[in-house]
Amino acid sequence: MKKILFATLLMGFLFSCSEEDSDSESREFVSRDVSVGIKSGTDIQKVFDFINQFDHKVDNINSLTFTSDLPPDHLQLVIDKLNEKEYTNDGQSWFVNGYLHYQSNQITIFPRLFAMHERRFQEDWKDAMNEYLLNDKHSINLTSGIIRFKVTAGEEKQWKSQFERFDIFKWAELNYIAEIELHNQ
Repeated sequence: MKKILFATLLMGFLFSCSEEDSDSESREFVSRDVSVGIKSGTDIQKVFDFINQFDHKVDNINSLTFTSDLPPDHLQLVIDKLNEKEYTNDGQSWFVNGYLHYQSNQITIFPRLFAMHERRFQEDWKDAMNEYLLNDKHSINLTSGIIRFKVTAGEEKQWKSQFERFDIFKWAELNYIAEIELHNQ
């Protein structure tokens, strides 16, 4: 009896897994988008080296955190200077922002870096890091940023699978489209 119960449970489990897999296979996603989560502790130079291995455009790198060794009264200067760069904002809604840490009073900034497949932008960002004494900040349980690649249409699933194999990434995902129902009250 135990063997029959175990076999039934095992078959049910396997069947539920295959249904879930087929569901993700049929879900609609944004063409050309593949996002990857950068493993914590990966510095920006390694990220750039990875990007430069491929011929993909990079829409943006977001969820980055940097600290600065400049005095606290330089926070606004750093933000203003970084926002002058053509690749640190979209000119509409995404700009570098930051704050002073409540305990250490250290400058902490959160840039979103656009079009970082451009090597001139990579070099300029490294120069800015030197000029404003910026250091990559990593949290052990979080990613150190998210890269949204633009790949060839129709090859999104293949690139997702390929990106998952690299040690630099914690995860890779397609940009799935979700249907949201609003409830009027």
